[in-house]
Amino acid sequence: MTQTEQQNVPALRFPEFDGKWRPKRLGQIAQLTSSKRVYLSDYVEIGVPFFRGKEISEMEKGVIPDDVLYISRDAFDRFRDKYGAPRAGDILITAVGTLANVFRVRGKQEFYFKDGNLIWFRAISEESTFLEKVLKFNRHIVLRSAIGSSQKALTIIELKKLIFSFPALPEQRKIAGFLGAVDERIAQVTRKKALLEDYKKGCMQQLFSQSIRFKDDQGNDFPDWEEKRLGEKVQVLAGLTYSPDDIRENGTLVLRSSNVQSGEIALEDNVYVDLKTSKANMSKKYDILLCVRNGSQRLIGKSAIIKKHMENTTHGAFMTVLRGEDNLFIFQLLQTQLFFKEVHKNLGATINSINGSDLKKMRFFIPSSKDERRKIADFLSAIDTKIDLVAQELEQAKTFKKGLLQQMFV
Repeated sequence: MTQTEQQNVPALRFPEFDGKWRPKRLGQIAQLTSSKRVYLSDYVEIGVPFFRGKEISEMEKGVIPDDVLYISRDAFDRFRDKYGAPRAGDILITAVGTLANVFRVRGKQEFYFKDGNLIWFRAISEESTFLEKVLKFNRHIVLRSAIGSSQKALTIIELKKLIFSFPALPEQRKIAGFLGAVDERIAQVTRKKALLEDYKKGCMQQLFSQSIRFKDDQGNDFPDWEEKRLGEKVQVLAGLTYSPDDIRENGTLVLRSSNVQSGEIALEDNVYVDLKTSKANMSKKYDILLCVRNGSQRLIGKSAIIKKHMENTTHGAFMTVLRGEDNLFIFQLLQTQLFFKEVHKNLGATINSINGSDLKKMRFFIPSSKDERRKIADFLSAIDTKIDLVAQELEQAKTFKKGLLQQMFV
């Protein structure tokens, strides 16, 4: 087998198949088109869903869109009869904004879509489920075909020219079926994680509104909750100011907003500096790292708890550390809407920030009993542990799929 032929044979293959895959242009295997433009006057409150790129991107990720426009049944029937409408097996790809998100129509989904925002693959001569996988696997190639300078877009003309390799239909169906089972497993784990997160939100709402209360170890009621300032429960430690000249390959690790991911400390994007830092500002186990200043308002107030000792580590000037005996409880309080309402009340007028004095003044009702605070923290932390385990399972499944794709496609 020549080198060219080897390049058209995947590394991992089902044993009943052999021979090289054949390169084909997208324009050879599908009709690429768009839709009839729908104007604002065509929208109604109840009718047939009308999708833009946003909804397609959400559905690709398995999310059901919650902000959908609708057109009337009469308008849909008119457009479908005159121009056609997507059917099961057709593929849509986002052409403006976030590019190259791919969605394959399943079952009897009735909808229409915005002209120019999406490109429609119809009359597909290959296995459409396989083509969907090809487009997703080769998203980087699809993106390179985009035209424009400041605002890039995908076009039908350029997409038609793209060439990808395809095996015979039986092998396409086998690969698509196998990867579909992997996708379903990922979807199951994703749903499991979402259910746990929703369960925790519900528990937090009931616990911090005192709709449900724990009993003490003898089965008795705990004392009433008391209103406290946050500054009464924690120290508020400002972060380290440094310049680009202070950054080194090694030195003191400075925790920043990017190190806070889903309530956890993430160490994929680290900055080290060569500066002296006071002992009090060095990170300690159970410190709460809180984002207090950021260009993006939605990041203000996000936090993570440091679960283990971190050698030679501090935090940056856009962060604050909260330190106290009840930090496991306080961390859970910081995940509630009660806290975020206080954050948004105290945001600066011209910059997205909250200062230390405002943070200390925030008032919350909290259990007066240390044992009740501990029970709440232990209960919610146990749910966090379950969510973390499912998140790890999800990442493993995604990594497994990524490895399969790299070996099963050419």
